[in-house]
Amino acid sequence: MATLEVRPVRGRAQLAAFIDLPWKLYRNDPLWVPPLKASVRELLDPERHPFYDGGKGAERELFLAWDGRDVVGRVAAILNHAHNRVHGENIAFFGFFESIDRPDVGRALLGAVEAWAREKGLDGVRGPANPSTNYECGLLVEGFTRPPVLMMTYNPPYYQGLIERAGYAKVKDLYAYISPVHGAHLDRLIRLAQKTRDRHPGFETRGANLKEFEGEVKLVQEIYNAAWEKNWGFIPMTDAEIRWMAKELKPLVQEDLLRFAFCDGEPAGFLLAVPDWNPLLKQLDGTPWKHPIRLIRALLTARPEKMEGLRLITMGFKEKFRKRGFEGVLFAEGLEKALEIGYRWCEYSWILEDNELTKRTVRLMDADLYKNYRMYEKSV
Repeated sequence: MATLEVRPVRGRAQLAAFIDLPWKLYRNDPLWVPPLKASVRELLDPERHPFYDGGKGAERELFLAWDGRDVVGRVAAILNHAHNRVHGENIAFFGFFESIDRPDVGRALLGAVEAWAREKGLDGVRGPANPSTNYECGLLVEGFTRPPVLMMTYNPPYYQGLIERAGYAKVKDLYAYISPVHGAHLDRLIRLAQKTRDRHPGFETRGANLKEFEGEVKLVQEIYNAAWEKNWGFIPMTDAEIRWMAKELKPLVQEDLLRFAFCDGEPAGFLLAVPDWNPLLKQLDGTPWKHPIRLIRALLTARPEKMEGLRLITMGFKEKFRKRGFEGVLFAEGLEKALEIGYRWCEYSWILEDNELTKRTVRLMDADLYKNYRMYEKSV
């Protein structure tokens, strides 16, 4: 009889097994969107990816669960030094969790992370974070009727039971809202936006200039690190990390859907929406060269205006510019541009369950709460 074992990943073959496991688990799931394997490999690479900053930013250990010769689960243990410094905590994170539907496998995987955390002198484990809240995070616990949008997680419903039976409890829910893109409320939003502009004549907005990409990235970083600094789970991005992420996102961004706001010349806030490229990623099946016909088809449709949906990833203002109606101006302009291009729907994600200001703003778009992602925690 085979014996369940959880062992650290060692060598290229085991790393490949770690990356490839979802293709085994999700092969019959029509909603799953395969990630690009090269991107996952980069994100797990502590030598190359700036998230780790040579061990000063973060450390990680990868684990595989083996049942005899079969890989039946995986997980990453992550010590995010930057998070602990910013929040005054002493915790590890778990991420990249995948498992067959067996409680003993879930307990063994998470138990390996907990043991690793104790060896590091840490007090608890939180997750999932792949590898932090600046990337994909949260376990899908509600909303299994539609596929995930770009850069959002997906998992089978039984994962919730695996994690909770391992002793983990909810620490925070992250919401995703969705609305059709239509002009029914655009006139009202434009009127509200004009009233805001009349009250604040020094308020200005513009779309991005991707020809001046480096300057725009610095502008995003300035606003992002100031506007989100008091948010739950927020970790400021280093220069190297935001450059890396910007390089990944640049091919996906449309200039008019990255919008900046200024008040009396000072950068005040920004909105970033990107097309949902996941239908194209699904065709590629993790490796562009694996299916040449699919690649050709994907290239023929790889234009933003060919995508049906958008994801509004971020919309925020520095604290001193909040509650003045500026958020509504950016929403109105974003909706106007989305209508011009021809998008049919937009997801707003993720939003902290207790972020009443943002929840109230997305309701202006007649958005409905349709997915819930959960962060868990356990003391060790």
